[in-house]
Amino acid sequence: MNTMKRFVAICLCLCLLIPIAGCGGKKEGGDGAGGETAGDGFVYTAEFKGLAGNSLEKADVQGNRMYYADWDYDEESQTSTGSIKYLDLDTLANETFPFALAEGESVACLQALEDKSLLLLLAVWNENDMNQTYFLVKTDGSGTETMRLDATGFLTEGSAQDLNYGYPQAMQTDAEGNIYILVSGMEEKVVVLNAQGSLLFELANQNWSQGMCRSGDGRVFLLSYDSGSEDGSCMLQYIDPKAKGYGESFGGIPMGNGSVLCAASGEKEILISSGNSLYRYDLEGKTCEPVLNWINCDVNSDEVQAFTQLEDGRILAFTFAYGQEGQGLEAVYLTRTPADEVEQKTVLTYATMYLDYDMRAQLIRFNKTNGSCRIEVKEYGNGNYEDGLTQLNNDIVSGNPPDLIDLSNVNVENYIAKGILTDLYPLLEQDETLKKEDFVANALQIYERDGRLYGISPSFGIATIAGKESDVGGREGWTIADVQELLASKPAGTELLEYASKETILEMLVSRGLDSYVDWAAGTCSFNKEDFLSLLEFAGQFPTQESLNYEDSEGTITKLREGKLLLQGLSVHSVTDYLYHDAMFEGQMACIGFPTTDGSMGTYMEASQAIGITEKSAHKDGAWAFIRMLLGEESQDAIHMRGLPLRISSLEKALAKAMEKDENEFSSVIMSDGGFMYEVKEATQEQIDALRRLLEAAKPWKNSDSAILSIVTEEAASYFAGQKTAQEAADIIQSRVQIYISENE
Repeated sequence: MNTMKRFVAICLCLCLLIPIAGCGGKKEGGDGAGGETAGDGFVYTAEFKGLAGNSLEKADVQGNRMYYADWDYDEESQTSTGSIKYLDLDTLANETFPFALAEGESVACLQALEDKSLLLLLAVWNENDMNQTYFLVKTDGSGTETMRLDATGFLTEGSAQDLNYGYPQAMQTDAEGNIYILVSGMEEKVVVLNAQGSLLFELANQNWSQGMCRSGDGRVFLLSYDSGSEDGSCMLQYIDPKAKGYGESFGGIPMGNGSVLCAASGEKEILISSGNSLYRYDLEGKTCEPVLNWINCDVNSDEVQAFTQLEDGRILAFTFAYGQEGQGLEAVYLTRTPADEVEQKTVLTYATMYLDYDMRAQLIRFNKTNGSCRIEVKEYGNGNYEDGLTQLNNDIVSGNPPDLIDLSNVNVENYIAKGILTDLYPLLEQDETLKKEDFVANALQIYERDGRLYGISPSFGIATIAGKESDVGGREGWTIADVQELLASKPAGTELLEYASKETILEMLVSRGLDSYVDWAAGTCSFNKEDFLSLLEFAGQFPTQESLNYEDSEGTITKLREGKLLLQGLSVHSVTDYLYHDAMFEGQMACIGFPTTDGSMGTYMEASQAIGITEKSAHKDGAWAFIRMLLGEESQDAIHMRGLPLRISSLEKALAKAMEKDENEFSSVIMSDGGFMYEVKEATQEQIDALRRLLEAAKPWKNSDSAILSIVTEEAASYFAGQKTAQEAADIIQSRVQIYISENE
């Protein structure tokens, strides 16, 4: 609890403040819609088939069937009934497995056995005593229950006497019928039972595990984070039933963002989906080779629920698009095809440090719908950020730069100064479907420099600081001196920002005001002047991070309402965000913003995910076509919790919708301190008007430079420790930052 509370506190303060995993590189002419390099002049092509069903949970493939848990909703009675279904992989016919789940039962784990019987771990919720139990159940092929035993005791963490229950993350069986259950929670362990459900042994698991895999020869492996690796990769760890311990480990599996899934492939191989790619792991040679890149096959890896390799060599994947009306369940057949048989398209490269869920979905949508271009992803940040950034920069200056760049985790100012990014305004002006006036002006200008636009963020957020109307209302902005005056007027012990330390206050204020001290165009900085000295001395008044007490009994809401806490950081990426924070202040919230050197409004527009086009790109029209799609009404109207839409018409729709009562929306945000709960409801006209004023007042925020922030925090530490004066620390910061700027000009 102490560690988590400290983590949350640091994040709150800072919020007031990036080797492709696929098989092939950039190809001349491209490899066609849905194509992915398979090597030797072949590509994988995708065929999609829609399936009936509401979900695809706990899926497992055995033979020519895929079994899964499903839920059927009865509109008339407004009740849900759980069931187990299976797909015939030859015909894709959907059947219900004849085993009825009792009321209150749900499938925690499902394992299909070779004789078409099932092994189930069922979770049972008891409304009377508000308690959950687990039962291990076996059926035969006809659905008749042949075994049921209470498995709740196996899921305790630590010793068998410990009453702190974990939850079953995964279950597998080996060639002998032994049952393996991965138990997660505050601790992790593996429970191994025999085929009759009797305990054989337990193993503590010291590594964070993604799940369990079974090889074709019937061995069971943990798929875990490899703490001994330097690149943040995963490993397979054999669970040896004879030794009752861990056996040989198999490392070198890239760990991408998102879930990791496995499937057997031959006697000595395992297919592993990790991040954007599907890999084949050879257990004999201990090698991990890429098979295909999901994105380049027009498949969203976040939506892959299960996959298997068919006898004819095709990969069959099952996907479920959550919350996307009209899509739902799909079967995707991936076939190794000669490249010259696939329609040729122009291939563009999208460079990113980390590819998030939303951008992955948008890239796949573009590739499916654009008739002349497709975009391949090169993700640099997996493994080691610094090495990835170095490789990205090397690619940019080489003769093979990417076409599109995710600007979220790069030094944008440096890229602009070096002429790496192209001006997007001419492309916008030439576009027949878009015009500059369609977009929120101050959000569009986040990446505008000297009348040129070097990046666009399809959605944005607002970063500000809020307090009670009675404390900070009626001001247009404030300075550090104003903040000190407010704090001095309050009783001793009053907190300015919750869990604020010297370090977090310094980083928060420097990151938001970096353009006050650095001029990339001129190649100069001014950290040894009075403005920065005042900021440094102000941060020095706070306690050190190590001395903060995170065990206080009062919660954030209580302290705000009783005046023991003055300010709260806001990161507004939806109307709901704003309404939630206003509820924290009981409708008396005033957004004063960050203190600035001149006392102006310190509220900022910040990009949610910005994109730029490289100046050396040979396919600027194709790159702009992708940005055009992101700025179109369909994409902009779909933006919800991940940011406020850049398009004015879409933003107006979001504001209008927030004022409507939605009887079907049961969303709430819960604070654990003091039992505070905010239930989402319609906004008032006054709240929407206040949010509009905030939108109008917000200034575009230039991205901070992490290297400069590191220099500032490193050298400020000597001042905080009393080893140097503020002026001495500022002089060293000035010298180091100036050298850094000169080296990067």
